[in-house]
Amino acid sequence: MMSTLRRFSSSRGIPPMQERLESELYASIATLDQLKKLYDLGAVDIRSFQRESQALLQEVRGHIDNLKRVGLDVNRFFDGVRLVDLFPDAADLLRLREQAPTRSYQGMSADQYYDYIGLAILDVATEHSSKGLMGLAELIVEVVRRLPEIKSVTYNEVIEAVNRVAENGLIPGIRTLRGGVKVVELRPLELRRDQADIINLAASKGHVSIEEVMMQLNWSEDHARQVLSSLVEAGMAVADIRFSTGGRYYFPGLRSRDSVDQRGVGSY
Repeated sequence: MMSTLRRFSSSRGIPPMQERLESELYASIATLDQLKKLYDLGAVDIRSFQRESQALLQEVRGHIDNLKRVGLDVNRFFDGVRLVDLFPDAADLLRLREQAPTRSYQGMSADQYYDYIGLAILDVATEHSSKGLMGLAELIVEVVRRLPEIKSVTYNEVIEAVNRVAENGLIPGIRTLRGGVKVVELRPLELRRDQADIINLAASKGHVSIEEVMMQLNWSEDHARQVLSSLVEAGMAVADIRFSTGGRYYFPGLRSRDSVDQRGVGSY
C-alpha cells in the first residue's frame, strides 16, 4: 500500500517536507483502519478501541492541519492515493465517504452486488450449518475464496452482505460473544444460559476442557459434563475424551483467530 503513496508522490515531484507529512498522515490512517478491523474481529476490546481510535483520530487531524499549512489540497491527496478504497474503515471513522465519489460495483447496482455476495454467504452457511456458529473472520475468508471473480471485495462489504442476508431472515446474523469475539449464527439457536456461558468461554481459542469449565464457571463436574454433552448433541461441539487432553471439547465454528488465514481476504 505504501507503494501507492510513493508512486503518487514521485509523479508530482513534491518537496521532501511535504512528502514526509503525507507519509505520516498515510501511516496514521492505515493504523486506524487496522485497529478498526481488529476490533470488528474481536481482537481488541471496546475500551482499548475507544481510547486508541480517539488518539489516532486526533493524530490524523493534526497531520491534516499541518498539510493544510503548507498549502496542500488534502482532498486531492486522498483521491490520488485512493484512500477511501484502501482504508474503508478509517474513511468511515473520518467521514470521508461523504466527500468521495460513488463506488463502482463492477457493472452491477449496489443491491445486485450485495445479493451476489449474499449467495456466497448462503453457500458457506449451508455447508457449515451443522456447526451452528462460525467465527466472523473465518466466514469472511470462506466467502472471499468463493468469489475469485470479484477482485476488490472488501471486509466491510462482506459484513454488509451478511447483515442484508440476516435482514431477509435467511440466517440469524452476527452475534458478539462475551469478550468481544464476533460470530455468525448460521441457524437459529435457542441456547440456555449455561450453554451460552460455555460458548463464551470457548470463543477465544475454539475449545474448552472440563476442568476449565469447572474452574472458570464454578460448576460441579456433573453439571459441566451435562452441559457440554448437550452441546455435542446439538452438533455444536465435538468431544475428544483422550487422556492426553484431559477431556477437551472442540467447537468447529469457533476456530481460534490464529488459525484463520486472513491472507485470503484480498482487499479491505
